[in-house]
Amino acid sequence: MKFVLKCTSLLVIVLLLCSCSTIKNGAFNNHLDQTKCITIYGDYKCAYCKKIENTIVPKLKKDYVKKDKAEVNFVNLGFLGKDSINAGRAALAVKLISDKEYLKLNHLIFNEQPKNSHKTWITKNLLDKQIDKLNLNDEETEKVKKMYKEKNSKAWEMASDDKKVAKKKNVKKVPLVYINGEKVKNPYEYKDYKRILDKKTS
Repeated sequence: MKFVLKCTSLLVIVLLLCSCSTIKNGAFNNHLDQTKCITIYGDYKCAYCKKIENTIVPKLKKDYVKKDKAEVNFVNLGFLGKDSINAGRAALAVKLISDKEYLKLNHLIFNEQPKNSHKTWITKNLLDKQIDKLNLNDEETEKVKKMYKEKNSKAWEMASDDKKVAKKKNVKKVPLVYINGEKVKNPYEYKDYKRILDKKTS
């Protein structure tokens, strides 16, 4: 019995460190049969993270995600303010319904980032407007809006778990990118992503 518990705990740690899973309607489906797990640690208020979103993520989507060769997961650490934490909860609430719309919301939030990105700018009103742009039905839209604002919701719990995992990995600055546990040397250079991803697919 003790052996089973130890193995289960180890599996949970491995899944958390990978941070990639398909989540729909509250059900988790970790891609254990896939080896391409791209985890981007960042902050919605980080200008350098926005650079990765605009220059690297579109290429990853085109070359790997749309071909089901990889999954991209953005872990918002909320280093730069409480409003960033709210954005992270909103994104996770969407992820519980649709991975595709989750990535779209990430992009929409980054697109709203002003030049002075460290000021408070991610309001609930702004988030609600971005959520309205997603391809969700009325029921799903209202569910997302309620969940990210509601303390002790699944989205709040997931956001808290993300911060715990980052602390375990000793993430102190962003952006930081891992692919299946291997750190991307230069997160601004697409060739560094391809080197790892193509090695994994060979």
